[in-house]
Amino acid sequence: MSSIQKSDHPKLIQFLLDRVEAADTRRALLAKNGSETHRWWNWIELGTAVERASRWIESRLNLNGQSERHVGYISDNSSTNVVVALACMNLGAIEFPFDHRLSSQEIHRRWSGIGGLWIDLAEIESYLSEQKEQVILRDRSEHLDPDAISLVLWTSGTTGTPKGVALSHRNLAGNAAAKLNAAPQLPEDRRLCVLPLCHGYARTCDLGGWLISGCSLAISLGYRGIEHFAPVVEPTLMNLVPSLAARLLKDTQTNGLDKLRMLGCGGAGLSEADFHLWTNDRNVTVIQGYGLTETSPVICSATPDRASAGLVGDFVEGLEHKVVSEQLFVRGPHVMKGYWNDPESTRAKIDGEGWLATGDQVEVDQKTRQIRILGRVDDVIVLSNAVKVYPESIEQQINSMRGVRHSMLINRDNLELWLDARLDLASQEDHKQAIHNLAKEILHRSIQSNDCEVHFFSSPLQDHELTSKGTIRRLQIRKDRF
Repeated sequence: MSSIQKSDHPKLIQFLLDRVEAADTRRALLAKNGSETHRWWNWIELGTAVERASRWIESRLNLNGQSERHVGYISDNSSTNVVVALACMNLGAIEFPFDHRLSSQEIHRRWSGIGGLWIDLAEIESYLSEQKEQVILRDRSEHLDPDAISLVLWTSGTTGTPKGVALSHRNLAGNAAAKLNAAPQLPEDRRLCVLPLCHGYARTCDLGGWLISGCSLAISLGYRGIEHFAPVVEPTLMNLVPSLAARLLKDTQTNGLDKLRMLGCGGAGLSEADFHLWTNDRNVTVIQGYGLTETSPVICSATPDRASAGLVGDFVEGLEHKVVSEQLFVRGPHVMKGYWNDPESTRAKIDGEGWLATGDQVEVDQKTRQIRILGRVDDVIVLSNAVKVYPESIEQQINSMRGVRHSMLINRDNLELWLDARLDLASQEDHKQAIHNLAKEILHRSIQSNDCEVHFFSSPLQDHELTSKGTIRRLQIRKDRF
């Protein structure tokens, strides 16, 4: 049966409703109910699960007399997580998924300022496994405003305190469709999602792309998820962050990736060496992109026929852009509704004409006309000779060195590079000196100077010093370490 691939639906839930109505029996989602082993649900069975979850959530919203239809839960990247997300879309409830890696105190702090129905995914999973009656998914979103808020996700906290980003149904559906136009996928594709569904990248490029294209989806989390599911699913599509992409290149034990044809990579820049290893050695098309949670999140995306190391492609459909003093500004239907309950921060981010300040410096590659991300505006270092140094582009090269977990280039009285290194205990000093020497070579090549000092952190960077993407939180590290 051919896939339903309309691109004009302003709500993602409509794609599921269409497939249920069309009695689509193709594989949809690799699911696990209760103690059962994993098995594939078809689109009709998925619709049944979403209908049951919708009734469960709706009854509790009505019972509690919730005037604000807010639904909060701890996101764990399970099949039940997917069902709940779809049920919230169907009900017109605003979904607040919280990263399971957050402390209970931080989750409580954020949720207490929101309020609404808090649910336990394990309770819903148990309920779904007990239900045997066949039910048909009922459309409850017919009269829902596509511009109403559907989802609130938190920024990573790279540049400060994480903020809740309010995204509408139209934001999510439109951005997923724009990403698919850049990097198409087929109904026959098998997608393995291992990035957190409580963050924009996986929510749009995995979940949204799956719903629109009608391919099959298996969902887990991280490297262990790949180890467990790749041999079963044999994915043709995956989205990864650079650290996970690099780890897979070094691991020859992971099975089930022989059918992989396209690898999305975002959240940070993939090193040029890893790009070529995936492209040339693995024969996998690498699609790099760029975006912000505030833009649903994709701003730029490479295409299969125009994928280059160090570049993030062109702007996706629907976005206007301009560059002012090297900073990128965008506006259009992918831009958020605003920060949740924070109009002051919203006004500081989006001006009266709708232009959103990305905070990123970019340039156009003269050969390919694609976009290159230089780094954050606030992070650019201007040396005494007026030369501009872009820390992120240099750190990306340093991080690709064997034994380096993270690096941070800063300017205090002098330019300093700080390394979080995984040293070989058998020859620690030799390994440390080798890393030091290679880092100096990269620095000299990048800034044409030998005046940068190289230091090693006395202890590994801690979780609170890193974002959910595994990138460094500069302000936090400065606070903790200097």
